[in-house]
Amino acid sequence: MKGKIEYSLIRTFIPSKDHELSRDFYKDLGFEISWEDKDLVIFGQGRQTFFLQRYYNKVWAENFMMQAFVKDLEALFNHVKELKKKYKMIRYKNIFEADYGLTFHLIGPSGELWHMMQSD
Repeated sequence: MKGKIEYSLIRTFIPSKDHELSRDFYKDLGFEISWEDKDLVIFGQGRQTFFLQRYYNKVWAENFMMQAFVKDLEALFNHVKELKKKYKMIRYKNIFEADYGLTFHLIGPSGELWHMMQSD
C-alpha cells in the first residue's frame, strides 16, 4: 500500500429491541436525528454520530459498549435520572471516579452500556 490512509469518520451500529422506544430515548437523551428510515436512524451532534438499527440480539446488545464525553457530566446525570421516570428499563450507576476519569454508566433500553465521561 502506498501512502497513508486517513479515515474521516467511523460510526457504530447500536441494536434496538424496540426501535421506536430506543429512537425516542436517544432523542430525549439529547442526540439529534440527521437521517432516518424505518429501520435505521443516524443520531449525533456534528460529526459525532452513530446508527440506531432495527435489529436486536440479546447477547450482542448486552455486551455492546459506547463511550461519550460531555462538558457537564453532572447535568447529564441529572437529566438521565429524570429520563428514568419515562424509560423504566434504563439503569444507571452514580457518578464515580474511575482510573480513566469521572464517569457514570448508563444502560440503555436494549441493554447497551454507555460510559458517560466528563471531558476536559
